[in-house]
Amino acid sequence: MTDSSSNIQWYSDSNRRVAYRQWLVPAPSLVIHIVHGMSEHSGCYDDVARLLNAEGFSVYAHDHCCHGENVPTEELGVVSESQNWDYILKDMLSLNTLMREANPGTPLAILGHSMGSFITQRFAQAYPERADFLLLEGSAFQARWLTFAARWIAAFECVRQGPKGQSPVIHALTFGAFSRAIKNARTAFDWVSRETAFVDAYVNDPRCGMQVSNAFWRDMFRFLNTLYSQQSLKQFRPDIPVYVFSGDRDPVGDNGKGVEKLAAWLKAHLSNVTLKLYPQARHDVLHEINQSEVIADLISWLRHQKGEG
Repeated sequence: MTDSSSNIQWYSDSNRRVAYRQWLVPAPSLVIHIVHGMSEHSGCYDDVARLLNAEGFSVYAHDHCCHGENVPTEELGVVSESQNWDYILKDMLSLNTLMREANPGTPLAILGHSMGSFITQRFAQAYPERADFLLLEGSAFQARWLTFAARWIAAFECVRQGPKGQSPVIHALTFGAFSRAIKNARTAFDWVSRETAFVDAYVNDPRCGMQVSNAFWRDMFRFLNTLYSQQSLKQFRPDIPVYVFSGDRDPVGDNGKGVEKLAAWLKAHLSNVTLKLYPQARHDVLHEINQSEVIADLISWLRHQKGEG
């Protein structure tokens, strides 16, 4: 995991400053936009970006609202007037525009991890011509009845504890449940990866692993409730290639079952969906003990889609 202050760039949007990182190569054959997950930041992907650079790909990643360098550490996960879910897709569009203008005519892939995979899907629905490939890691289909119920639990906790509160109930049902899925866990975040060095770096990073606020959960569940409707499915560009990959021991993906449901849901409207599950791997396969295999498979898929192999 990289130093949280390294390689930081900024762009301004509606009187807001948004942090992003870029790992560039000369004349890239592909641009990849990495969209990070909850309770982490763009700097977590420094190693992945450098591996992709070695293949001739330029990489960008930005910090989501309430995450990374966008807020002081004491405000991580806290919703405010300038840091909230209303800006999530706006920031995606701003960085997409920046990448497109800097790399005219170059194909662009969006790689979303976990929460970032949901954001990536919604962005591709809202702006179907803005990406050439979608790469969804650590994702899962979310039933609308479940996200509806979860939203109301979070809304109740906002009333009970306040919007800035950190509900032990929500934590127990999410990160707590994920942690309990791993027997004899060494840390509370062993569910993320079997790679102990990565987990230790995550645990020791002050901008990772925080509990987000009740209001953040409430707004995220509202966002998810719009994502997996039949109307939203039809907003995808039908021919966009999608690569869904995860570990079959990822508790977020219900040990592969939720990932398979996601791929099946996408295939109902999209013509080019590939599913890859890695045996025994956990949530963040880009940082698993078989990282080299995962990256090689990802690159092979991209090159095949581009007609290079």
